[in-house]
Amino acid sequence: MLRTYNLLKNFLKDIAIVLVVMSSSLFISSATDSQNQPQQAISNLGNGNYQFCSKPKPQKLDGAGVCFNFTKIGDRVDGYYAYPHSDDLICLRGKVIGNNVMGEALAVSWAGREWMNIPKAEFKWDEEGHLSLNDYKVMRSYKGDVRGDRIEWILFQQATLDLAGFYRYLQPSMTSPSQLCQW
Repeated sequence: MLRTYNLLKNFLKDIAIVLVVMSSSLFISSATDSQNQPQQAISNLGNGNYQFCSKPKPQKLDGAGVCFNFTKIGDRVDGYYAYPHSDDLICLRGKVIGNNVMGEALAVSWAGREWMNIPKAEFKWDEEGHLSLNDYKVMRSYKGDVRGDRIEWILFQQATLDLAGFYRYLQPSMTSPSQLCQW
């Protein structure tokens, strides 16, 4: 009888340990999943630095899909919209309304990423169709000594970015906008 009692006692301890491990893994899993859920409108966020991407955060990369990395102060944002680990990026600043950013965009055209035949009418910059650009002008132009060494800063005076359905990452992991966007 004492042996049965000890076996039952050990069995209950083992079950308690299993339950603790399971509940803690569920807590960790739900905390991780919360960063991969679409969040409230960016207009409701406090001042700070943020990163929103069209796909959930992968384990070992800075972002997935196309991402908007930005600083928010009041109802204004300043940042860039980009495909992580590529040269595809465009600077964006403007006013936040719900999950939309309305303002202007700055692109840099250079030998490695030339902007040629820019449409005169509004067009979508990204494959997913979240960023619309219109009304551009070349702000600055620099021609170096080497053939093809031309750099142009192109300002789009009308830019609209729709972030509905994007995932908020817990912390920005891409390069800071202040290092990439020189207006």
